Amino acid sequence: MTGLDIFSRENIKNVLIYSPVGMCILHHTDIFWANPACYAITGREYRSLEGKSARTLFPTDKEFERVYRVFITGIDPTGSITVDSRLLRVDNTAFDCRLRACWLDPNDHSQGLLIVVSDITEINSGQIRENQIRKMEAIGVLAGGVSHDFNNLLMALQGHLSLMGIHADRPEKIKDHIKQMTRLIEAAAELTDRLLGFARGGKYQVDTLNVNQVVDMALAVFQPGRTDIVIEKKMSPQLCKVCGDRSQLEQVLLNLLVNGAQAMVDGGTLTIETRIVTIDDIRNYHFEVVPGTYVEISVKDTGIGMDEAIQKKVFDPFFSTKMPGDAKGRGLGLSTVFGIVKNHGGFITVESEKNVGSVFRVALPCEIPGAAFRRKDESGVFDLMPKGNETILIVDDEDEVLEVGASLLEALGYQVLQARNGKQCLDLLERYPGKIEVVILDLVMPVMDGKEAFHRIRELDPSIKILIFSGASVDEEINNMLGTDRRHGFLQKPFSMDRFSKVIREILDRHE
Repeated sequence: MTGLDIFSRENIKNVLIYSPVGMCILHHTDIFWANPACYAITGREYRSLEGKSARTLFPTDKEFERVYRVFITGIDPTGSITVDSRLLRVDNTAFDCRLRACWLDPNDHSQGLLIVVSDITEINSGQIRENQIRKMEAIGVLAGGVSHDFNNLLMALQGHLSLMGIHADRPEKIKDHIKQMTRLIEAAAELTDRLLGFARGGKYQVDTLNVNQVVDMALAVFQPGRTDIVIEKKMSPQLCKVCGDRSQLEQVLLNLLVNGAQAMVDGGTLTIETRIVTIDDIRNYHFEVVPGTYVEISVKDTGIGMDEAIQKKVFDPFFSTKMPGDAKGRGLGLSTVFGIVKNHGGFITVESEKNVGSVFRVALPCEIPGAAFRRKDESGVFDLMPKGNETILIVDDEDEVLEVGASLLEALGYQVLQARNGKQCLDLLERYPGKIEVVILDLVMPVMDGKEAFHRIRELDPSIKILIFSGASVDEEINNMLGTDRRHGFLQKPFSMDRFSKVIREILDRHE
């Protein structure tokens, strides 16, 4: 076949008509012509679009105007333009499409636009499935790490309970075990806070912190479980304060300590050091660093080390040198460590050499005066806890929570009623009108949840004070429930008896 035959009018017509992708010609905003594939994609009868505005193919006028504006302004520099959008089929269902446009005659725009239409629904669906798979993989990694952390906490609690039985005749030992168990419970609560923060995109409770104290707390929880690992501390006494979330920074240190211990397969020395560093020259950093004074925390091990390739990936999400079946010590990962440090205005670096060891350096900016507040000390002894004799109704569907809550209230002198859902709560309020001063209300319950019960209680008796207690931290929904009525309150689980006693008394003593 000669070149003249290939480009004959008939052949060009056949290319347009039998093309497997949709094609159409726009004159201004009207459809001058469309090929059969274009009609097939949109489900319309052949030639039914000719002379009609292209607006009829778009879900909204706004979307059509956006696409058409891109076509008109974007073609000239490149000769063509591609836009992803959505079009309507004849049954008004929308589908994802890719539109490619060029001028029929670059020298005479009055000839109109040639538009190529491709249905990319399956491509986008594949990407959505791939993204979903990645999300599920991420959740799997997270769940494995969190279950590992919780199992460690439960194991430590079980150990202290066993030791309390052994040391039943030694009160000083019992007090020490109680102290350690209290710290472990706080660590478990902080872990759930981190998970809630992860779910909400990261919400921090910012305090003014002494980094040496944060290090001591992390070391108190960290237990390598091996006698061949020596821990050395080199703490500078002259440190500035930093602004940060205590539990988040403790998690950073715990991750680094665990990783360091696991890198020393044959034992070794794990060194944690704090010092003040001043950064003036930022040219040596390959990422953005703000000049200034920082508190540096370094965690150094004498383990197997990392080569340069691994060092470059160590902070990447989902990266791990462990096998897929090995969930040990994965925690929340070094990518989360990196994110926490960055969100605190700091940065983290790593230096390592194969068969020599690694050192991770965390730099946190010194506190700007007035930028944070100090968390109140909640320590106290029973004799100093505020008490009372009022009648309180506690509502929770978990028997363990209900029983321990009632026992705490009774120990503080209060008269206690119990309910396991919102309906039982309302029944008791009707049975004892004017007797109940405060309702302690969980939010997630069967039959009638706490949210509905909260509004029903206020309708039944507006004078009753309500304390919401929940495993979740206070959020916008809870704030909206409480509104501006200062008689009500919120308490997050778990809580100490001292904290519980103070909040209860505070609620009771509030005036309308």
